[in-house]
Amino acid sequence: MKILLAEDDPVSRRLVESRLVKWGYDVEVVSNGAEAWEVLQRQDAPRLAILDWMMPGMDGAQVCREVRKRTRQQYVYIILLTAKDDKQDLIQGMAAGADDYITKPFDAHELEARLRVGTRILELQTELLALSKALQEQATHDPLTGLPNRLLFSDRLTQRLALARRQQQLLAIMFIDLDRFKRINDALGHSTGDELLKQAARRLTESLREADAVARMGGDEFTAILTGIAGAEDAGRVAQRALDVLSEPFVLNGHELFVTASAGIAFYPQDGADVETLVKNADSAMYRAKEQGGNNYQFYTEALNAAVLERVTLANDLRKALERQEFQVYYQPLVDIRTCDTLGAEALVRWRHPQLGMLFPDQFISLAEETGLIVPMDEQVLHAACAQNKAWQDAGFPPIEMAVNTSGQQLRQGDLVEAVKRVLAETDLDPQYLTLELTESALMSDPDLAAGVLRRLKAIGVRIAIDDFGAAHFSLDCLKRFPIDIVKIDRSFVRGITTNPNDAAIAGTVVALAHSLKLKVIAEGVETLAQLGFLRSLDCDEMQGYFVSRPVPSEEFTELLREAHRAGTGDFSRAA
Repeated sequence: MKILLAEDDPVSRRLVESRLVKWGYDVEVVSNGAEAWEVLQRQDAPRLAILDWMMPGMDGAQVCREVRKRTRQQYVYIILLTAKDDKQDLIQGMAAGADDYITKPFDAHELEARLRVGTRILELQTELLALSKALQEQATHDPLTGLPNRLLFSDRLTQRLALARRQQQLLAIMFIDLDRFKRINDALGHSTGDELLKQAARRLTESLREADAVARMGGDEFTAILTGIAGAEDAGRVAQRALDVLSEPFVLNGHELFVTASAGIAFYPQDGADVETLVKNADSAMYRAKEQGGNNYQFYTEALNAAVLERVTLANDLRKALERQEFQVYYQPLVDIRTCDTLGAEALVRWRHPQLGMLFPDQFISLAEETGLIVPMDEQVLHAACAQNKAWQDAGFPPIEMAVNTSGQQLRQGDLVEAVKRVLAETDLDPQYLTLELTESALMSDPDLAAGVLRRLKAIGVRIAIDDFGAAHFSLDCLKRFPIDIVKIDRSFVRGITTNPNDAAIAGTVVALAHSLKLKVIAEGVETLAQLGFLRSLDCDEMQGYFVSRPVPSEEFTELLREAHRAGTGDFSRAA
Protein backbone atom coordinates (compact mmCIF):
# COMPACT_ATOMS: atom_id res chain seq x y z
CA MET A 1 0.00 0.00 0.00
CA LYS A 2 1.12 3.55 -0.73
CA ILE A 3 1.78 5.67 2.36
CA LEU A 4 2.49 9.39 2.93
CA LEU A 5 5.08 10.40 5.50
CA ALA A 6 5.13 14.07 6.57
CA GLU A 7 7.97 14.83 8.99
CA ASP A 8 10.02 18.03 9.27
CA ASP A 9 12.90 16.48 11.26
CA PRO A 10 15.31 14.85 8.75
CA VAL A 11 16.64 12.27 11.21
CA SER A 12 13.18 11.09 12.27
CA ARG A 13 12.08 11.21 8.62
CA ARG A 14 14.89 8.90 7.46
CA LEU A 15 14.35 6.54 10.38
CA VAL A 16 10.59 6.18 9.81
CA GLU A 17 11.00 5.97 6.02
CA SER A 18 13.55 3.15 6.26
CA ARG A 19 11.20 1.18 8.50
CA LEU A 20 8.24 1.68 6.15
CA VAL A 21 10.27 0.58 3.12
CA LYS A 22 11.48 -2.46 5.01
CA TRP A 23 7.87 -3.40 5.77
CA GLY A 24 6.96 -3.21 2.10
CA TYR A 25 5.21 0.17 1.84
CA ASP A 26 5.49 2.48 -1.18
CA VAL A 27 6.51 5.67 0.65
CA GLU A 28 6.02 9.27 -0.48
CA VAL A 29 7.92 11.70 1.77
CA VAL A 30 7.31 15.42 2.40
CA SER A 31 8.81 17.78 4.98
CA ASN A 32 5.90 20.00 6.02
CA GLY A 33 2.14 20.19 6.41
CA ALA A 34 1.48 22.31 3.31
CA GLU A 35 3.20 19.73 1.10
CA ALA A 36 1.27 16.95 2.83
CA TRP A 37 -2.03 18.75 2.21
CA GLU A 38 -1.08 19.23 -1.46
CA VAL A 39 -0.37 15.48 -1.86
CA LEU A 40 -3.60 14.46 -0.14
CA GLN A 41 -5.66 16.57 -2.56
CA ARG A 42 -4.47 14.61 -5.57
CA GLN A 43 -6.72 12.06 -7.31
CA ASP A 44 -4.14 9.31 -6.65
CA ALA A 45 -3.42 10.39 -3.06
CA PRO A 46 -2.16 7.70 -0.64
CA ARG A 47 -4.89 6.28 1.59
CA LEU A 48 -2.54 5.88 4.57
CA ALA A 49 -0.66 8.82 6.12
CA ILE A 50 1.74 9.39 9.02
CA LEU A 51 1.76 13.08 9.94
CA ASP A 52 4.10 14.72 12.43
CA TRP A 53 2.06 16.83 14.84
CA MET A 54 4.51 19.71 15.06
CA MET A 55 5.49 21.02 11.60
CA PRO A 56 6.15 24.59 10.45
CA GLY A 57 3.31 26.51 8.84
CA MET A 58 0.61 23.83 8.85
CA ASP A 59 0.78 21.20 11.56
CA GLY A 60 -0.51 17.63 11.40
CA ALA A 61 -3.77 18.44 13.19
CA GLN A 62 -4.58 21.17 10.65
CA VAL A 63 -3.92 18.78 7.77
CA CYS A 64 -6.33 16.33 9.41
CA ARG A 65 -9.05 18.97 9.65
CA GLU A 66 -8.70 19.93 5.96
CA VAL A 67 -8.74 16.30 4.84
CA ARG A 68 -11.89 15.55 6.84
CA LYS A 69 -13.67 18.59 5.39
CA ARG A 70 -13.46 17.00 1.95
CA THR A 71 -16.26 14.50 2.58
CA ARG A 72 -16.36 13.25 -1.02
CA GLN A 73 -12.65 12.49 -1.03
CA GLN A 74 -11.56 8.87 -0.66
CA TYR A 75 -11.00 8.14 3.01
CA VAL A 76 -7.39 8.52 4.31
CA TYR A 77 -6.32 6.69 7.47
CA ILE A 78 -4.16 9.17 9.44
CA ILE A 79 -1.72 8.40 12.25
CA LEU A 80 -0.35 11.40 14.13
CA LEU A 81 3.30 11.18 15.17
CA THR A 82 3.93 13.31 18.25
CA ALA A 83 6.66 13.98 20.82
CA LYS A 84 3.98 15.05 23.27
CA ASP A 85 2.34 12.61 25.61
CA ASP A 86 -0.20 15.06 26.93
CA LYS A 87 -3.70 13.59 27.04
CA GLN A 88 -5.42 16.87 26.24
CA ASP A 89 -3.28 17.36 23.13
CA LEU A 90 -3.96 13.81 22.01
CA ILE A 91 -7.71 14.32 22.45
CA GLN A 92 -7.46 17.44 20.29
CA GLY A 93 -5.58 15.50 17.65
CA MET A 94 -8.21 12.79 17.53
CA ALA A 95 -10.92 15.47 17.43
CA ALA A 96 -9.19 16.99 14.41
CA GLY A 97 -9.74 13.74 12.56
CA ALA A 98 -6.77 11.52 13.28
CA ASP A 99 -7.48 7.80 13.43
CA ASP A 100 -4.58 6.89 15.67
CA TYR A 101 -1.39 8.32 17.18
CA ILE A 102 2.04 7.16 18.27
CA THR A 103 4.53 9.02 20.44
CA LYS A 104 8.22 9.64 19.86
CA PRO A 105 10.48 7.96 20.34
CA PHE A 106 8.37 5.23 18.81
CA ASP A 107 8.57 1.49 19.18
CA ALA A 108 8.99 -0.11 15.72
CA HIS A 109 6.79 -3.12 16.55
CA GLU A 110 4.05 -0.84 17.87
CA LEU A 111 4.13 1.33 14.71
CA GLU A 112 4.04 -1.72 12.47
CA ALA A 113 1.07 -3.14 14.39
CA ARG A 114 -0.84 0.15 14.19
CA LEU A 115 -0.15 0.40 10.47
CA ARG A 116 -1.47 -3.15 10.06
CA VAL A 117 -4.69 -2.13 11.84
CA GLY A 118 -5.02 0.93 9.58
CA THR A 119 -4.41 -1.15 6.46
CA ARG A 120 -7.05 -3.67 7.49
CA ILE A 121 -9.55 -0.92 8.26
CA LEU A 122 -8.99 0.57 4.80
CA GLU A 123 -9.44 -2.87 3.21
CA LEU A 124 -12.71 -3.32 5.08
CA GLN A 125 -13.84 0.14 3.99
CA THR A 126 -13.05 -0.75 0.38
CA GLU A 127 -15.01 -3.98 0.68
CA LEU A 128 -17.97 -2.20 2.30
CA LEU A 129 -17.88 0.49 -0.39
CA ALA A 130 -17.91 -2.16 -3.13
CA LEU A 131 -20.75 -4.01 -1.38
CA SER A 132 -22.71 -0.79 -0.97
CA LYS A 133 -22.18 0.04 -4.64
CA ALA A 134 -23.27 -3.47 -5.66
CA LEU A 135 -26.39 -3.26 -3.49
CA GLN A 136 -27.22 0.14 -4.94
CA GLU A 137 -26.69 -1.27 -8.44
CA GLN A 138 -29.00 -4.18 -7.68
CA ALA A 139 -31.61 -1.84 -6.27
CA THR A 140 -31.59 0.48 -9.28
CA HIS A 141 -30.51 -1.69 -12.23
CA ASP A 142 -31.80 -4.79 -13.95
CA PRO A 143 -29.34 -7.65 -13.23
CA LEU A 144 -29.89 -9.31 -16.63
CA THR A 145 -29.44 -6.38 -19.04
CA GLY A 146 -27.66 -3.85 -16.82
CA LEU A 147 -30.25 -1.23 -17.77
CA PRO A 148 -31.91 1.01 -15.17
CA ASN A 149 -34.89 -0.75 -13.59
CA ARG A 150 -38.39 0.52 -12.90
CA LEU A 151 -37.29 2.32 -9.71
CA LEU A 152 -34.44 4.27 -11.30
CA PHE A 153 -36.53 4.95 -14.41
CA SER A 154 -39.27 6.47 -12.27
CA ASP A 155 -36.71 8.65 -10.46
CA ARG A 156 -35.15 9.87 -13.72
CA LEU A 157 -38.54 10.52 -15.27
CA THR A 158 -39.53 12.58 -12.22
CA GLN A 159 -36.40 14.72 -12.63
CA ARG A 160 -36.87 15.18 -16.36
CA LEU A 161 -40.54 16.04 -15.94
CA ALA A 162 -39.57 18.75 -13.48
CA LEU A 163 -37.03 20.11 -15.98
CA ALA A 164 -39.54 19.95 -18.86
CA ARG A 165 -42.08 21.75 -16.67
CA ARG A 166 -39.64 24.57 -15.81
CA GLN A 167 -38.46 24.97 -19.39
CA GLN A 168 -41.92 24.38 -20.89
CA GLN A 169 -40.58 21.64 -23.16
CA LEU A 170 -42.19 18.60 -24.75
CA LEU A 171 -41.21 15.18 -23.42
CA ALA A 172 -42.25 11.71 -24.59
CA ILE A 173 -42.37 8.28 -23.00
CA MET A 174 -41.96 5.26 -25.26
CA PHE A 175 -43.06 1.82 -24.04
CA ILE A 176 -41.61 -1.10 -26.06
CA ASP A 177 -42.63 -4.76 -25.82
CA LEU A 178 -41.29 -7.68 -27.87
CA ASP A 179 -44.00 -9.45 -29.87
CA ARG A 180 -44.73 -13.08 -28.94
CA PHE A 181 -41.72 -13.28 -26.61
CA LYS A 182 -43.45 -15.98 -24.52
CA ARG A 183 -43.42 -18.31 -27.51
CA ILE A 184 -39.63 -18.02 -27.78
CA ASN A 185 -39.24 -18.75 -24.06
CA ASP A 186 -41.56 -21.75 -24.31
CA ALA A 187 -40.00 -23.14 -27.48
CA LEU A 188 -36.28 -22.49 -26.94
CA GLY A 189 -35.97 -22.17 -23.17
CA HIS A 190 -35.35 -19.34 -20.73
CA SER A 191 -31.60 -19.15 -21.37
CA THR A 192 -32.25 -18.29 -25.02
CA GLY A 193 -34.97 -15.87 -23.95
CA ASP A 194 -32.56 -14.17 -21.53
CA GLU A 195 -29.91 -13.83 -24.22
CA LEU A 196 -32.51 -12.32 -26.55
CA LEU A 197 -33.41 -9.73 -23.89
CA LYS A 198 -29.74 -8.83 -23.38
CA GLN A 199 -29.15 -8.36 -27.10
CA ALA A 200 -32.41 -6.43 -27.49
CA ALA A 201 -31.36 -4.11 -24.65
CA ARG A 202 -28.02 -3.41 -26.35
CA ARG A 203 -29.69 -2.71 -29.68
CA LEU A 204 -32.22 -0.36 -28.11
CA THR A 205 -29.52 1.55 -26.24
CA GLU A 206 -27.45 1.93 -29.41
CA SER A 207 -30.41 2.93 -31.58
CA LEU A 208 -31.62 5.75 -29.33
CA ARG A 209 -30.05 9.15 -28.98
CA GLU A 210 -27.47 9.85 -26.28
CA ALA A 211 -29.94 12.06 -24.38
CA ASP A 212 -32.62 9.35 -24.26
CA ALA A 213 -32.81 7.19 -21.13
CA VAL A 214 -33.60 3.49 -21.64
CA ALA A 215 -34.82 1.14 -18.89
CA ARG A 216 -36.15 -2.40 -18.52
CA MET A 217 -39.48 -2.44 -16.73
CA GLY A 218 -39.58 -6.25 -16.38
CA GLY A 219 -40.17 -9.27 -18.60
CA ASP A 220 -39.76 -8.21 -22.23
CA GLU A 221 -40.89 -4.62 -21.59
CA PHE A 222 -38.58 -1.64 -22.09
CA THR A 223 -39.12 2.10 -21.72
CA ALA A 224 -37.35 5.18 -22.98
CA ILE A 225 -37.56 8.85 -22.03
CA LEU A 226 -37.34 10.98 -25.18
CA THR A 227 -36.21 14.56 -24.54
CA GLY A 228 -35.50 17.43 -26.89
CA ILE A 229 -38.16 16.42 -29.40
CA ALA A 230 -40.15 18.89 -31.48
CA GLY A 231 -43.32 16.80 -31.79
CA ALA A 232 -44.95 13.52 -32.77
CA GLU A 233 -42.95 13.27 -35.97
CA ASP A 234 -39.64 13.30 -34.08
CA ALA A 235 -40.85 10.71 -31.58
CA GLY A 236 -42.17 8.55 -34.40
CA ARG A 237 -38.76 8.53 -36.09
CA VAL A 238 -37.09 7.44 -32.85
CA ALA A 239 -39.69 4.68 -32.36
CA GLN A 240 -39.35 3.43 -35.93
CA ARG A 241 -35.56 3.28 -35.62
CA ALA A 242 -35.93 1.17 -32.46
CA LEU A 243 -38.40 -1.19 -34.17
CA ASP A 244 -36.10 -1.50 -37.19
CA VAL A 245 -33.06 -2.58 -35.17
CA LEU A 246 -35.15 -5.10 -33.22
CA SER A 247 -36.53 -6.62 -36.43
CA GLU A 248 -33.05 -7.55 -37.69
CA PRO A 249 -32.28 -11.28 -37.13
CA PHE A 250 -30.90 -12.41 -33.77
CA VAL A 251 -28.49 -15.35 -33.60
CA LEU A 252 -29.04 -17.11 -30.26
CA ASN A 253 -27.56 -20.46 -29.22
CA GLY A 254 -27.34 -21.57 -32.84
CA HIS A 255 -30.85 -20.34 -33.72
CA GLU A 256 -31.56 -17.46 -36.09
CA LEU A 257 -34.65 -15.69 -34.80
CA PHE A 258 -36.71 -12.95 -36.37
CA VAL A 259 -38.34 -10.81 -33.71
CA THR A 260 -40.62 -7.80 -33.93
CA ALA A 261 -41.76 -5.33 -31.30
CA SER A 262 -44.64 -3.00 -30.55
CA ALA A 263 -44.23 0.53 -29.21
CA GLY A 264 -46.56 3.03 -27.56
CA ILE A 265 -45.83 6.74 -27.12
CA ALA A 266 -47.33 9.25 -24.68
CA PHE A 267 -46.42 12.95 -24.44
CA TYR A 268 -45.98 15.40 -21.60
CA PRO A 269 -48.01 17.50 -20.98
CA GLN A 270 -50.99 16.55 -23.16
CA ASP A 271 -51.11 12.84 -22.23
CA GLY A 272 -50.22 13.24 -18.57
CA ALA A 273 -48.32 15.43 -16.14
CA ASP A 274 -46.97 12.79 -13.74
CA VAL A 275 -44.94 9.59 -13.94
CA GLU A 276 -47.76 7.14 -13.29
CA THR A 277 -50.15 8.65 -15.85
CA LEU A 278 -47.54 8.93 -18.60
CA VAL A 279 -46.29 5.35 -18.15
CA LYS A 280 -49.85 3.99 -18.05
CA ASN A 281 -50.83 5.85 -21.22
CA ALA A 282 -47.67 4.83 -23.11
CA ASP A 283 -48.37 1.23 -22.07
CA SER A 284 -51.94 1.55 -23.37
CA ALA A 285 -50.67 2.86 -26.69
CA MET A 286 -48.28 -0.10 -26.92
CA TYR A 287 -51.16 -2.56 -26.49
CA ARG A 288 -52.98 -0.79 -29.27
CA ALA A 289 -49.92 -1.39 -31.47
CA LYS A 290 -50.09 -5.09 -30.60
CA GLU A 291 -53.76 -5.18 -31.55
CA GLN A 292 -52.75 -3.75 -34.93
CA GLY A 293 -50.66 -6.90 -35.48
CA GLY A 294 -47.41 -5.80 -33.83
CA ASN A 295 -44.24 -4.43 -35.45
CA ASN A 296 -45.60 -0.87 -35.34
CA TYR A 297 -45.89 2.09 -33.00
CA GLN A 298 -48.98 3.96 -31.85
CA PHE A 299 -49.56 7.28 -30.11
CA TYR A 300 -51.78 7.51 -27.06
CA THR A 301 -55.35 8.76 -27.47
CA GLU A 302 -58.01 9.27 -24.81
CA ALA A 303 -60.33 6.77 -26.49
CA LEU A 304 -57.68 4.12 -25.92
CA ASN A 305 -58.30 3.93 -22.17
CA ALA A 306 -61.76 2.47 -22.68
CA ALA A 307 -60.46 -0.06 -25.21
CA VAL A 308 -57.68 -1.23 -22.87
CA LEU A 309 -60.07 -1.53 -19.95
CA GLU A 310 -62.40 -3.60 -22.12
CA ARG A 311 -59.51 -5.89 -23.10
CA VAL A 312 -58.44 -6.39 -19.47
CA THR A 313 -62.03 -7.19 -18.51
CA LEU A 314 -62.31 -9.62 -21.40
CA ALA A 315 -59.09 -11.37 -20.32
CA ASN A 316 -60.52 -11.87 -16.83
CA ASP A 317 -63.77 -13.15 -18.33
CA LEU A 318 -61.77 -15.54 -20.50
CA ARG A 319 -60.35 -17.27 -17.43
CA LYS A 320 -63.81 -17.64 -15.96
CA ALA A 321 -65.14 -18.95 -19.28
CA LEU A 322 -62.83 -21.96 -19.07
CA GLU A 323 -64.10 -22.81 -15.60
CA ARG A 324 -67.75 -22.24 -16.53
CA GLN A 325 -67.58 -24.16 -19.82
CA GLU A 326 -68.81 -21.14 -21.78
CA PHE A 327 -67.04 -22.20 -24.97
CA GLN A 328 -69.23 -23.91 -27.53
CA VAL A 329 -68.04 -25.88 -30.52
CA TYR A 330 -69.63 -25.26 -33.92
CA TYR A 331 -69.10 -27.55 -36.91
CA GLN A 332 -68.63 -26.65 -40.56
CA PRO A 333 -68.98 -29.44 -43.17
CA LEU A 334 -66.02 -30.63 -45.23
CA VAL A 335 -67.47 -31.99 -48.49
CA ASP A 336 -66.25 -33.78 -51.58
CA ILE A 337 -65.85 -31.16 -54.30
CA ARG A 338 -67.24 -33.49 -57.00
CA THR A 339 -70.14 -35.18 -55.23
CA CYS A 340 -70.74 -32.75 -52.34
CA ASP A 341 -70.89 -35.77 -50.03
CA THR A 342 -70.06 -34.95 -46.42
CA LEU A 343 -66.61 -36.31 -45.60
CA GLY A 344 -65.96 -34.49 -42.37
CA ALA A 345 -66.35 -31.39 -40.25
CA GLU A 346 -64.09 -28.70 -38.87
CA ALA A 347 -64.60 -27.86 -35.19
CA LEU A 348 -64.71 -24.10 -34.64
CA VAL A 349 -64.93 -22.52 -31.20
CA ARG A 350 -67.44 -19.87 -30.16
CA TRP A 351 -67.68 -18.06 -26.83
CA ARG A 352 -71.15 -17.64 -25.39
CA HIS A 353 -70.32 -14.63 -23.20
CA PRO A 354 -72.92 -14.05 -20.45
CA GLN A 355 -73.08 -10.28 -21.12
CA LEU A 356 -71.72 -9.77 -24.64
CA GLY A 357 -73.49 -12.70 -26.27
CA MET A 358 -71.90 -14.89 -28.93
CA LEU A 359 -68.27 -13.97 -29.65
CA PHE A 360 -66.38 -15.21 -32.70
CA PRO A 361 -62.73 -16.38 -32.69
CA ASP A 362 -61.29 -13.13 -34.08
CA GLN A 363 -62.67 -11.40 -30.96
CA PHE A 364 -60.82 -13.53 -28.38
CA ILE A 365 -58.26 -15.96 -29.87
CA SER A 366 -55.39 -13.44 -29.92
CA LEU A 367 -56.19 -12.56 -26.29
CA ALA A 368 -56.18 -16.26 -25.37
CA GLU A 369 -52.73 -16.59 -26.97
CA GLU A 370 -51.36 -13.54 -25.11
CA THR A 371 -52.63 -14.81 -21.75
CA GLY A 372 -51.57 -18.43 -22.32
CA LEU A 373 -55.19 -19.62 -22.03
CA ILE A 374 -55.17 -20.88 -25.60
CA VAL A 375 -53.75 -24.26 -24.51
CA PRO A 376 -56.48 -25.28 -22.04
CA MET A 377 -59.09 -23.83 -24.42
CA ASP A 378 -57.72 -25.92 -27.30
CA GLU A 379 -57.93 -29.02 -25.12
CA GLN A 380 -61.56 -28.31 -24.26
CA VAL A 381 -62.41 -27.92 -27.95
CA LEU A 382 -60.46 -31.08 -28.87
CA HIS A 383 -62.27 -33.12 -26.23
CA ALA A 384 -65.70 -31.78 -27.23
CA ALA A 385 -65.10 -32.39 -30.95
CA CYS A 386 -63.80 -35.94 -30.47
CA ALA A 387 -66.66 -36.81 -28.11
CA GLN A 388 -69.19 -35.42 -30.61
CA ASN A 389 -67.69 -37.34 -33.52
CA LYS A 390 -67.85 -40.56 -31.51
CA ALA A 391 -71.46 -39.76 -30.53
CA TRP A 392 -72.43 -39.42 -34.22
CA GLN A 393 -70.82 -42.79 -34.95
CA ASP A 394 -72.65 -44.37 -32.01
CA ALA A 395 -75.91 -42.89 -33.34
CA GLY A 396 -75.45 -44.86 -36.57
CA PHE A 397 -74.10 -42.19 -38.92
CA PRO A 398 -71.22 -43.15 -41.23
CA PRO A 399 -67.85 -42.17 -39.72
CA ILE A 400 -66.54 -38.75 -40.76
CA GLU A 401 -63.24 -36.92 -40.28
CA MET A 402 -63.09 -34.35 -37.49
CA ALA A 403 -60.66 -31.46 -38.05
CA VAL A 404 -59.57 -29.53 -34.96
CA ASN A 405 -57.37 -26.42 -34.93
CA THR A 406 -54.19 -26.62 -32.88
CA SER A 407 -52.34 -23.49 -31.75
CA GLY A 408 -48.62 -22.94 -32.03
CA GLN A 409 -48.41 -22.64 -28.24
CA GLN A 410 -49.96 -26.07 -27.80
CA LEU A 411 -47.48 -27.48 -30.30
CA ARG A 412 -44.47 -25.92 -28.55
CA GLN A 413 -45.59 -26.70 -25.02
CA GLY A 414 -44.35 -30.24 -25.46
CA ASP A 415 -47.33 -32.27 -24.21
CA LEU A 416 -49.55 -32.08 -27.30
CA VAL A 417 -49.03 -35.75 -28.12
CA GLU A 418 -49.96 -36.85 -24.60
CA ALA A 419 -52.99 -34.55 -24.61
CA VAL A 420 -54.23 -36.05 -27.89
CA LYS A 421 -53.68 -39.60 -26.62
CA ARG A 422 -55.58 -38.79 -23.44
CA VAL A 423 -58.55 -37.26 -25.29
CA LEU A 424 -58.75 -40.15 -27.76
CA ALA A 425 -58.73 -42.63 -24.89
CA GLU A 426 -61.37 -40.73 -22.94
CA THR A 427 -63.70 -40.36 -25.93
CA ASP A 428 -62.95 -43.79 -27.44
CA LEU A 429 -62.52 -42.21 -30.90
CA ASP A 430 -60.42 -44.05 -33.47
CA PRO A 431 -57.40 -41.81 -34.31
CA GLN A 432 -58.01 -42.18 -38.04
CA TYR A 433 -61.07 -39.93 -37.68
CA LEU A 434 -59.11 -37.03 -36.14
CA THR A 435 -57.23 -34.40 -38.15
CA LEU A 436 -55.17 -31.72 -36.41
CA GLU A 437 -54.85 -28.44 -38.29
CA LEU A 438 -51.80 -26.24 -37.74
CA THR A 439 -50.91 -23.01 -39.49
CA GLU A 440 -47.82 -22.72 -41.61
CA SER A 441 -46.38 -20.00 -39.33
CA ALA A 442 -46.83 -22.21 -36.24
CA LEU A 443 -44.86 -25.00 -37.88
CA MET A 444 -42.08 -22.80 -39.24
CA SER A 445 -41.43 -20.95 -35.96
CA ASP A 446 -39.45 -24.00 -34.78
CA PRO A 447 -39.35 -26.54 -37.63
CA ASP A 448 -37.28 -29.18 -35.83
CA LEU A 449 -39.57 -29.27 -32.81
CA ALA A 450 -42.68 -29.30 -35.01
CA ALA A 451 -41.39 -32.14 -37.18
CA GLY A 452 -40.72 -34.31 -34.14
CA VAL A 453 -44.16 -33.70 -32.63
CA LEU A 454 -45.94 -34.33 -35.94
CA ARG A 455 -44.10 -37.63 -36.45
CA ARG A 456 -45.28 -38.81 -33.02
CA LEU A 457 -48.85 -37.78 -33.83
CA LYS A 458 -48.69 -39.63 -37.15
CA ALA A 459 -47.49 -42.72 -35.30
CA ILE A 460 -50.70 -42.63 -33.27
CA GLY A 461 -52.75 -42.58 -36.45
CA VAL A 462 -53.83 -38.91 -36.40
CA ARG A 463 -53.82 -36.99 -39.68
CA ILE A 464 -52.13 -33.59 -40.09
CA ALA A 465 -53.34 -30.63 -42.14
CA ILE A 466 -51.62 -27.32 -42.89
CA ASP A 467 -54.25 -24.64 -42.37
CA ASP A 468 -54.32 -21.29 -44.24
CA PHE A 469 -51.54 -22.45 -46.58
CA GLY A 470 -49.91 -19.50 -48.33
CA ALA A 471 -51.27 -16.86 -45.96
CA ALA A 472 -47.94 -16.46 -44.13
CA HIS A 473 -44.84 -18.04 -45.69
CA PHE A 474 -46.00 -20.16 -48.63
CA SER A 475 -43.00 -22.36 -47.93
CA LEU A 476 -42.33 -25.31 -50.21
CA ASP A 477 -39.92 -26.53 -47.54
CA CYS A 478 -42.94 -26.79 -45.26
CA LEU A 479 -44.54 -29.39 -47.56
CA LYS A 480 -41.33 -31.37 -47.83
CA ARG A 481 -40.19 -31.24 -44.21
CA PHE A 482 -43.35 -32.21 -42.30
CA PRO A 483 -45.32 -35.48 -42.37
CA ILE A 484 -48.58 -33.88 -43.49
CA ASP A 485 -51.64 -35.33 -45.20
CA ILE A 486 -53.73 -32.31 -46.17
CA VAL A 487 -53.12 -28.83 -47.51
CA LYS A 488 -55.85 -26.23 -47.01
CA ILE A 489 -55.80 -23.35 -49.51
CA ASP A 490 -56.26 -20.09 -47.63
CA ARG A 491 -59.58 -18.32 -48.20
CA SER A 492 -57.78 -15.16 -49.35
CA PHE A 493 -56.82 -16.99 -52.56
CA VAL A 494 -60.17 -18.74 -52.98
CA ARG A 495 -62.00 -15.40 -52.71
CA GLY A 496 -60.38 -14.10 -55.89
CA ILE A 497 -59.90 -17.23 -58.02
CA THR A 498 -62.62 -16.24 -60.51
CA THR A 499 -61.66 -12.55 -60.69
CA ASN A 500 -57.92 -12.32 -59.99
CA PRO A 501 -55.55 -14.22 -62.33
CA ASN A 502 -52.82 -14.25 -59.65
CA ASP A 503 -55.10 -15.92 -57.08
CA ALA A 504 -56.23 -18.43 -59.70
CA ALA A 505 -52.61 -19.23 -60.61
CA ILE A 506 -51.62 -19.65 -56.96
CA ALA A 507 -54.57 -21.93 -56.22
CA GLY A 508 -53.78 -24.04 -59.29
CA THR A 509 -50.11 -24.29 -58.29
CA VAL A 510 -50.97 -25.39 -54.74
CA VAL A 511 -53.34 -28.12 -56.01
CA ALA A 512 -50.84 -29.44 -58.58
CA LEU A 513 -47.93 -29.35 -56.11
CA ALA A 514 -49.89 -31.02 -53.32
CA HIS A 515 -51.16 -33.78 -55.63
CA SER A 516 -47.64 -34.42 -56.87
CA LEU A 517 -46.71 -35.06 -53.22
CA LYS A 518 -49.77 -37.30 -52.74
CA LEU A 519 -51.45 -34.77 -50.45
CA LYS A 520 -55.16 -33.99 -50.29
CA VAL A 521 -56.25 -30.41 -50.97
CA ILE A 522 -59.14 -28.61 -49.26
CA ALA A 523 -60.29 -25.15 -50.35
CA GLU A 524 -61.47 -22.84 -47.56
CA GLY A 525 -64.02 -20.08 -47.83
CA VAL A 526 -65.97 -21.30 -50.89
CA GLU A 527 -68.99 -19.03 -51.23
CA THR A 528 -70.16 -19.11 -54.85
CA LEU A 529 -71.06 -21.62 -57.55
CA ALA A 530 -68.41 -20.02 -59.80
CA GLN A 531 -65.72 -20.70 -57.22
CA LEU A 532 -66.90 -24.30 -56.89
CA GLY A 533 -66.78 -24.76 -60.66
CA PHE A 534 -63.25 -23.37 -60.89
CA LEU A 535 -62.01 -25.57 -58.04
CA ARG A 536 -63.53 -28.61 -59.76
CA SER A 537 -61.60 -27.69 -62.89
CA LEU A 538 -58.41 -27.67 -60.80
CA ASP A 539 -59.28 -31.13 -59.49
CA CYS A 540 -59.31 -29.88 -55.88
CA ASP A 541 -60.43 -32.63 -53.48
CA GLU A 542 -62.64 -31.03 -50.83
CA MET A 543 -64.08 -27.71 -49.82
CA GLN A 544 -65.73 -25.87 -46.98
CA GLY A 545 -67.43 -22.52 -46.81
CA TYR A 546 -70.76 -20.69 -46.72
CA PHE A 547 -71.69 -22.15 -50.11
CA VAL A 548 -72.18 -25.46 -48.31
CA SER A 549 -73.03 -24.32 -44.80
CA ARG A 550 -72.04 -21.87 -42.12
CA PRO A 551 -70.58 -23.34 -38.94
CA VAL A 552 -73.52 -24.64 -36.90
CA PRO A 553 -74.03 -26.08 -33.40
CA SER A 554 -73.84 -29.85 -32.96
CA GLU A 555 -77.64 -30.19 -32.90
CA GLU A 556 -78.04 -28.53 -36.30
CA PHE A 557 -75.14 -30.50 -37.75
CA THR A 558 -76.81 -33.67 -36.52
CA GLU A 559 -79.99 -32.69 -38.40
CA LEU A 560 -77.95 -32.08 -41.55
CA LEU A 561 -76.42 -35.54 -41.21
CA ARG A 562 -79.85 -37.05 -40.58
CA GLU A 563 -81.40 -35.42 -43.66
CA ALA A 564 -78.51 -36.55 -45.84
CA HIS A 565 -78.81 -40.06 -44.39
CA ARG A 566 -82.56 -40.21 -45.17
CA ALA A 567 -81.89 -39.08 -48.75
CA GLY A 568 -79.31 -41.83 -49.10
CA THR A 569 -76.49 -39.35 -49.82
CA GLY A 570 -74.06 -37.25 -47.87
CA ASP A 571 -74.98 -34.18 -49.90
CA PHE A 572 -76.54 -31.38 -47.88
CA SER A 573 -75.17 -28.39 -49.78
CA ARG A 574 -77.44 -25.63 -50.92
CA ALA A 575 -76.51 -26.33 -54.53
CA ALA A 576 -74.77 -29.22 -56.21
